[in-house]
Amino acid sequence: MTNDDLCFLSIAELGSLMRARTVSPLEVTEVHLARIARLNPTLNAFVTVMADQAREAARRAEAELAAGRWRGPLHGVPIGVKDIFDTADVRTTVGSSFYRDHVPAEDADSVRRLKDAGAVLIGKCNTHEFAAGSTTNNPWYGATRNPWALDRVPGGSSGGSGAAVAAFLCPGATGSDTGGSIRGPAACCGIVGLKPTYGRVSIRGIYPNAVSLDHAGPLTRTALDAGLMLQAMAGYDPHDPTCADVPVPDFTAGIDAGVSGLRFALCPDLHFVELDAAVARAIDGAAKVFERLGAKLETIKFSLAGEVQPTREAISRGEFLALHRERFAAHPEGYGTDLHPRFEEGARVTLDAYVRACRMREAIRREFDEILKSVDALLLPVAPSEAPLIATGAARVNGKDVTFGSGLAMRQVFNVAGLPSVALPTGVGEAGLPLSMQIVGPAWGEAHVLRIAHAYETATPELRRERPTAIR
Repeated sequence: MTNDDLCFLSIAELGSLMRARTVSPLEVTEVHLARIARLNPTLNAFVTVMADQAREAARRAEAELAAGRWRGPLHGVPIGVKDIFDTADVRTTVGSSFYRDHVPAEDADSVRRLKDAGAVLIGKCNTHEFAAGSTTNNPWYGATRNPWALDRVPGGSSGGSGAAVAAFLCPGATGSDTGGSIRGPAACCGIVGLKPTYGRVSIRGIYPNAVSLDHAGPLTRTALDAGLMLQAMAGYDPHDPTCADVPVPDFTAGIDAGVSGLRFALCPDLHFVELDAAVARAIDGAAKVFERLGAKLETIKFSLAGEVQPTREAISRGEFLALHRERFAAHPEGYGTDLHPRFEEGARVTLDAYVRACRMREAIRREFDEILKSVDALLLPVAPSEAPLIATGAARVNGKDVTFGSGLAMRQVFNVAGLPSVALPTGVGEAGLPLSMQIVGPAWGEAHVLRIAHAYETATPELRRERPTAIR
């Protein structure tokens, strides 16, 4: 087995090998650090590589495993951390000029939980400034590049995490998702991204964007790995008022149960914009796969689709402005120019509009609750096209250059509703870049959507054989 062969293994595979002491945590950490050293100068997926801390954690994991103290499937596994998650004694820049030298004293709650599970934190992943965009073109720390095509964005705002996992620099990484910032990078980079139910994972110690829409979750290369990583991250945090005190199930216990007899719904109302033909074909193809596996498909309406974007924007813009208003007024030069319009838009959000949006959010949630009483999951695209170009922000949709705005609503709607959604690859488009779908289930149904995703992965192994072409 070569060094890169170890990097190509999943969390589940690495964890099993290390538990059996076939390979050591230090060996696994070293090969990932070597790959980071080779490829990160090109990709800019990591802004801080935690080499010394990772080696120390790997040695500790090695000693624990030798003594028979196995902490779980993540024990000894290298994990990347989005650079808005606090890491004790390791700088957390938030992708901002203001936090270039910021070193937190404590870990974010989810980071602490990953450490408790034995994970080896290997570095801090680049993010869009203040996690407030969908490209990860960061004005202070540089753009992260997509491993499939270096002139394309990896998505955002968890683009560094997405690129790192897709390029096999680490088998899993944390992300946050306020309007698609886990699922967007998963789609652009051809990996799996899980946005859990709102309140499933504590957001304490994660720099806020819009608190009532913020979620935290994993980016991995398989649905099984997403479940294993979520298992470590999830749990009630009494110090986080957004975190729910609900039982944490075994997210992977029934992952092999299949989908026979389940009912899935397609909902064109929730596409919001024109889909590229390749995306539409991929969604239709995925539906046919599920039908072959014994599921039933139907097409439904969503009556409040026209309310989704104004509702989400009033909440997200208003809460983001409230967080940054004073600092932006005093130091506008410390913010990248692409964030300035967000403050202008936020300033136009009236109190009446914000209150109306909060009420409409509840109506949107209730409509989804009713739908998910009659179907088991929704199948939707994550993005209307392949990843956009870094230089222009444009992507091709049926032969036209399009920059995204309302097209992001197809993933933002589930931040409004707070429902679990997993993004996973469905093939490649005309330019050879990944395409993706999201599977959405009822609140607290992470194990359910992961089971469906795993069934699709098992039925379509050919979609996961290709590796990113730009880093070979």
